[in-house]
Amino acid sequence: MSAWAEAVRGVAGRAGLDPRRVTVEPAGFGTTRPDAADYRAEAGHLTIRATGAVAASVALARYVRDHLGTRLTWQQPRVSPSPLPDAPRTTVSSPHEVRYYLNVVTFGYSTPFWGWDRWEREIDWMALHGVTHPLMLVAHEAVLAETFRRAGLPGTEAARWLGGAAHFPWTFMGGMHSFGGPLPARWAERRVDLARRVLARMRELGMTPVLPAFGGHVPPALVGPEPAGEIEWQGWHIPLLHPESHRFQELFATFAQVQRELLGPGSGHFAVDPYIESVPPSGEVEYLRAAGRGTYRALATADPDAVWVLQGWPFHYKGAFWTPDRVAAYLRDVPVDRTLVLDLWGEHVPLHTALLADGAPLAGRPWVWCALHNFGGRPALFGDLRGLVRDVHALPDGAPHLRGIGLAPEAIENNEVFYELATDLAWDDAPHSPAELDRWLERFVLDRYGLSDPRPGTGPGPSGLTGELRANLAQTALRAWHTIYSTLYGEGRTRSVPTPVIARPWTAGLPFPAQRSAGEAIGNAPPTPSSNIDAENDPAVAAALPRLDQAVRELTEVRDSLPETLPASLPNPARDLLSADIAELAGHVLAQGTRVHVRGILGAARGGDPEGVRAHLRRLRADLLTLDDLAGARPETRVSTWIDAARAWGDTDAERDAMEREARSLVSVWGEQHNGLHDYSGRHWQGLVRDLYLPRWQAWADWLADAAAHGPVPPGADPTALRERIVDIEETWRESTRSSTR
Repeated sequence: MSAWAEAVRGVAGRAGLDPRRVTVEPAGFGTTRPDAADYRAEAGHLTIRATGAVAASVALARYVRDHLGTRLTWQQPRVSPSPLPDAPRTTVSSPHEVRYYLNVVTFGYSTPFWGWDRWEREIDWMALHGVTHPLMLVAHEAVLAETFRRAGLPGTEAARWLGGAAHFPWTFMGGMHSFGGPLPARWAERRVDLARRVLARMRELGMTPVLPAFGGHVPPALVGPEPAGEIEWQGWHIPLLHPESHRFQELFATFAQVQRELLGPGSGHFAVDPYIESVPPSGEVEYLRAAGRGTYRALATADPDAVWVLQGWPFHYKGAFWTPDRVAAYLRDVPVDRTLVLDLWGEHVPLHTALLADGAPLAGRPWVWCALHNFGGRPALFGDLRGLVRDVHALPDGAPHLRGIGLAPEAIENNEVFYELATDLAWDDAPHSPAELDRWLERFVLDRYGLSDPRPGTGPGPSGLTGELRANLAQTALRAWHTIYSTLYGEGRTRSVPTPVIARPWTAGLPFPAQRSAGEAIGNAPPTPSSNIDAENDPAVAAALPRLDQAVRELTEVRDSLPETLPASLPNPARDLLSADIAELAGHVLAQGTRVHVRGILGAARGGDPEGVRAHLRRLRADLLTLDDLAGARPETRVSTWIDAARAWGDTDAERDAMEREARSLVSVWGEQHNGLHDYSGRHWQGLVRDLYLPRWQAWADWLADAAAHGPVPPGADPTALRERIVDIEETWRESTRSSTR
């Protein structure tokens, strides 16, 4: 048996199957498609044949879905033990050579505190969902620190510049520096060990990890004799070496050597984006041309087969700067076949027609269509499912040089229906039409809750139910999801619905219209009241709340009708999934409903009615505490879970407290008070709602009530006292580590 076949059997075992009953064989399929596999089950034994490990893993997932009635997802990574029913030979293949995964900032918003157990589950998820090219940034800071040390920077200065763990992605991209920390003494040692394990598993499963390269962002002490440019992001200023300078080429070579020493050989694919959300030091066409040329020269010197993986994001985010002639100049001297461009937000702002089509500035370059979907991990149920099917299946006809599709979410483990559909769409058994999508969604819902028709030879099915009760519950679940699909996942829902809970009260006006738009550049004038997504809600969202509330009741009816255990006294996973979906949907309804109370508070203040302000506050407080309780029922939506994971990386109380401050910063103030990213990563988590958002609303209402006692409160009321109180609440929450509150 080949090594990769054994690796796939390992995936099967961790997914709950008996690997002794799974055979995996290499096979060619006489097809021009990059990946193909088939499976067949007979007499309790499953045989998979495949072109490689990822295709074999997808075939395994298809068998589990189609014959065991279970989808292997983030929330349900294992199947309950059961016999393996017979299955005819079934083939699946993909036309896409590249199936990309992850965003640079996912390593801040989702993964910064993961250990091996969680990474192992995620790599299995990648394999089962067909990922070929995952971005891998674990331990990049250790590589940078050693590079800087060899260049002559003292270790303490390098550590200070790199900052804290949750904010590393923005240091990597040249966005920030010297925030957070200090890191634990054993951090680099432990992270390098973790990175090696992650890379080894990815390679065992035939993946092509995309490793980072050096972008030229350095501490001032390492600039050297040649003049350097400077870029700015959110108030941070970062020296940037010109890629054609001797210093850049020298440091790049050192970086590449250190990365090989610490992490082993690369895969040939390297991510580097020097200007991800910043304007380059010069807009001169020749400057940009030389910058692209120098970056590629350094890459090719380090690895002659290197492929430069770069995001199309700057060309949207800083679109006013990146005119067609500048975009074309940047890569003019870089070989076409040595680049891979990621069309990062393809489901909302696709760039391929303007940039990558024939005659466009980047014509002829290989590229990948990506769905970005989630920003900052903020709580939102959304996604245009029909649009996703339409956009992906339109690509082959009008997309020259397309190499594949991918997912580049800022945070993961949310909106499973969107990510399951997006990964299915890379394969030939995916839905192609609205009618096929309807059938796909029905199957998704019934498999998720164990309510599909029992497969022959599997007993009563995953829910433990048979007959009329199962059929009735299936209809109830589908009725609830019809509402969810037609509202939250309906056409045009490519941007998330903002949650008023995390809006930052900052003046004597409604905070909602001041909230930042997702994915759009923001001005530099501090303070920015909030970085919650989008502006005031649209009427359709508010109008859907009664229907969604009914869907909550329907899903609750289904859950409460399912047995708590399956045969052999095993817990029923369908009940847990239903509880999670109910909590999330109920949280959406509850959070959107708080707008009424916030408007009521402000209306009473405008009328000079302090008792009215306090009455509306009592209603708001009750709803926020209910939301906090909802979140507390699940470990993944408790802020304590996030904090526990961060503290686990420290060996002393001081180290654990530093890690906790990092974790708290990211999901609250984000950076310093002057930055424009307040609440960008806010969540409906127990502990955040009760201890941060509620006190802010309380402070706002108290301030308005005190002012209303003297008459109507005008919109232009001096907010100085309020702002001081809000900042104090935020900083107190950020600094309230476990050790400090004992």
